[in-house]
Amino acid sequence: MLRRQLLIGFAGYLLVGTGAVLVPSLMPAITAEFTAMGLSLAVVGLLVPATSVGRIFGILVAGYGADRLGGERLVWLTALLLAAALALTAGAIHWALLMLGYVVVGLVQGALSTGINAMISDAAHEARARALNTLHGVYGLGAALSPVAIGALVGTGLPWRWILAGVGALWLAYGLVARWLAQGQAPAATAQGGQQWRLSMLLERPFLALFTIAFIYNGIASSLLNWVALYTQGLGGFSALASVSMVSVFYVALTAGRFACAALAERLGYGRTFMALAVGVLLAYPLVLLRVHPLVVSAGVFGVGLSLSGLFPTALADAAKRYPGQTGAVTGTLTVALTLGSIIPPVWTGFVADAAGLHTALSVNYALALLLLGLARYLWRRPA
Repeated sequence: MLRRQLLIGFAGYLLVGTGAVLVPSLMPAITAEFTAMGLSLAVVGLLVPATSVGRIFGILVAGYGADRLGGERLVWLTALLLAAALALTAGAIHWALLMLGYVVVGLVQGALSTGINAMISDAAHEARARALNTLHGVYGLGAALSPVAIGALVGTGLPWRWILAGVGALWLAYGLVARWLAQGQAPAATAQGGQQWRLSMLLERPFLALFTIAFIYNGIASSLLNWVALYTQGLGGFSALASVSMVSVFYVALTAGRFACAALAERLGYGRTFMALAVGVLLAYPLVLLRVHPLVVSAGVFGVGLSLSGLFPTALADAAKRYPGQTGAVTGTLTVALTLGSIIPPVWTGFVADAAGLHTALSVNYALALLLLGLARYLWRRPA
């Protein structure tokens, strides 16, 4: 059963990686179509937060659903729903329908992602950190390869609606195969008979520390990824291509780091893994800020990606160990923190950049690295 669930989970998360780049990759074509109809860039840009809003609601619903239905059943069900949502969104001619479609797509993607994490966490309960770090490493591979494939399709002149529908077809095939593999199998999560959502978890210090780590991880990562190309273009020695390539440097490091954490986290223990990663962020981030040489900045970006890599998967593993029987609940709650991290710090980074410059804005975010070290030390001294 473990092999089947790992196969379903890893294959699904490879496809989930496409979700991270699907909207950005298709935005130029979507923008061209709808601005020609008279819409402003600000209105078209609402597609991104619409997806995030839907994602948060989907995560919350799935956190409960994974414990109630079982992660495996939730995965194939949401995969089929995602296929339908993408097909309907691809056919939306009016802007309001497209916006609604992206909210629904975000909702189902959030539920699907949470379901896969909960399923893998339950299936590999004796080596959660190894399994979850590998899972997120697979996600990184999907996120790295998808822009190339989508860009090639866009380059052929294929309409963006057909690409969106094609991704939906992939999810349809995945959902049907996952359902077939799961036939006759009892849901793993419900067998635990554990508690469901318990909001008092948010008031417990260990869980609050894990929640904040998930927020910090994506806060630093999203802020850096959103602004690193513009930041490095303002530095001497960076060409336009080299500046854009910093995003790839970050993702290569992130993916490599997750596979490394998969091999080491169980041996080191979760607390020591958090400490090692936090110290890595603390040492690597200043290299991004030094502005002394392009290679130093590049090394800093690589080091930050490498050090951030295992934080969220290890946080999921630690939380599942501390709160047995509530895998869906803790996975959903920590994924909400992850999503909030992708929204809030990039916004304040933009405001500070407007007021005091981008270098100052990125420097302010170093406070998150200091907080991360304190939280890692706390969890190290209070192991699950």
